[in-house]
Amino acid sequence: MLDPLSVVLWALFGVAVGLLFSWMPGFHVYNVIALLTATGLTFTFMPSDAFPFFVLGAIVSFAYASTISTVYFSVADDTMIFMLFPTQRYLVVGRGHEAVLLTLIGAFGASLVLAASLPILPLVLPTLRDLLNPYIPLFLASLVVFMFMSEWLKVGDRVENPRLRIAVAWTQALGGIFVFLASGVLGFILMYTNFLPARVAYVRLTPMFLGFFGLPWVLLNILSDVRIGEQITEDTVATDPRALLNGLFGGVLGGYIAAFFPIITGGMGALVAGHMTSQRGDDTFIVSQGANRFVYYVGAFLFLFLPTAAITRGGAAWLVSGVYQPKTYREYVYAAGVLLLASGVSFLGTLLLSKAVARVVTRHYKTISYAVAGLLFLISWALTGFMGVVVMVVASLIGLAAAFFNTRRSYCLGGLIFPVLLSMTGYTEVFASLLGL
Repeated sequence: MLDPLSVVLWALFGVAVGLLFSWMPGFHVYNVIALLTATGLTFTFMPSDAFPFFVLGAIVSFAYASTISTVYFSVADDTMIFMLFPTQRYLVVGRGHEAVLLTLIGAFGASLVLAASLPILPLVLPTLRDLLNPYIPLFLASLVVFMFMSEWLKVGDRVENPRLRIAVAWTQALGGIFVFLASGVLGFILMYTNFLPARVAYVRLTPMFLGFFGLPWVLLNILSDVRIGEQITEDTVATDPRALLNGLFGGVLGGYIAAFFPIITGGMGALVAGHMTSQRGDDTFIVSQGANRFVYYVGAFLFLFLPTAAITRGGAAWLVSGVYQPKTYREYVYAAGVLLLASGVSFLGTLLLSKAVARVVTRHYKTISYAVAGLLFLISWALTGFMGVVVMVVASLIGLAAAFFNTRRSYCLGGLIFPVLLSMTGYTEVFASLLGL
């Protein structure tokens, strides 16, 4: 077992790697971890028992620094202001850094809550797992139905003609179903065929998610000729303690839901928790998103350090579990310390990144969008070759369809949810035969 100083140093190295990559739109620190694991590069310079702490540091910094791409690199022009994500509205009016700071406050608050709950988790998680595992397919299916039922029809209420208003509303609703099913079919093909070669199995879904959540919004930035005004980079926020606490509570609740249940993502957990806690206000929402993402990514990975829980959640946990199994609760205590240390460093690092990006986007937003689009193509090519680029382009068309229909981006998660639901319910072969696979 490593000594405490080595744990700290390897964790800080993970934080540095996470901060270096996580600001890129559509890029995920899991890709770096998968690449290091598959190529064996990790263990040529890193002790195997240091690897989980390196990964924990990288995931913590990703939960913070990925806020940069969410705020600064996914906004349409100002004619769409009433349909923008709250963080995007902040950016349009020059408050992008404030949106980042609110998100970081939510993430840091969640890190404290998560650290405080660590002594309780070993007592409750194994029992919850045994009680709820038989009902996970039903829970997942119910959540998908709830996603459609809770869709907010953004455009129809501003159309004067009643018949046209109904038509516009149904276009959005049916568009969301189309996006979910189309992404589901693409995900099914990638998971259950050899469309991408077996040698890239560890990153098989990467080009699909780059296409769903990265490239479409960069392309929209280019096509809409976005102009970002001067950004205020002072470290101040316009909110009140009640909004912060409400956002923190809802975000932590949604994060725990997403971290515990397999396949449930942070966005889906946030959707459920947001309705459960009746959240109101952009500041509350932004804080909740920061808290939700932190608990979802970091909390799910922390389950791996519990010697008695036997709970593996998330892509990083599955990768690391192949080379690491916890032996004592000392490792769990070390993980708690890494959690707090990495959280503090990532908070400050992301704050500095935000200020730097805020200054650049006001002058070179379109140039950055072109550069990011090229980078996404390069990443897809490097990881999965030409066929991976093809997958990314197809997935991008589905992602653009979500924007065209003014529906939720999260419906693209059908690429993961739909094939897993088929597998859980035993209909994989039936659907494969329908597709002629």
